[in-house]
Amino acid sequence: MGSRNRKSRTDRRSRQERARQSQQQLIEIIKSDTPNRRFLIDSTIRHLVKVSSRHRLQVPSEARMYFCRKCRTPFQYGENVRVRIKHGQRIVTCLSCSHTRRFGGGPKYHRIRRNL
Repeated sequence: MGSRNRKSRTDRRSRQERARQSQQQLIEIIKSDTPNRRFLIDSTIRHLVKVSSRHRLQVPSEARMYFCRKCRTPFQYGENVRVRIKHGQRIVTCLSCSHTRRFGGGPKYHRIRRNL
C-alpha cells in the first residue's frame, strides 16, 4: 500500500514537470513577435491558463504581463492597454474590459517593510 502512494507522488511530480515545460513553450509562442497571427496568440493564452489550472500551477510571473487576467486579451502596449506610474506604483489598465492591476508598493513601501 505504501508503494502505491510513492508511485502516485512521483507520477504527480513528473506530470507537473511536463506541465511546466509546456508552460515555457507556450510563453515562448506568446513572446514571439507575430502581429498578424492574433488567433494563435489568443489560443495560446487560453491553453496556458487551462494547463496551469489543470495541473494546479501558477501562471509564471513572466507571462502575467502579456495578457489581461479578467478577459484574457493579449496586451498590445499602446493599443489595448494603458500603463501609468502613480506614486511609485505601476498601474496597468486593460482597455477591453477596464480591469486594473497594480504592481509595486507605492512611494513609502520600503518604510513599511523595514519596520516589520
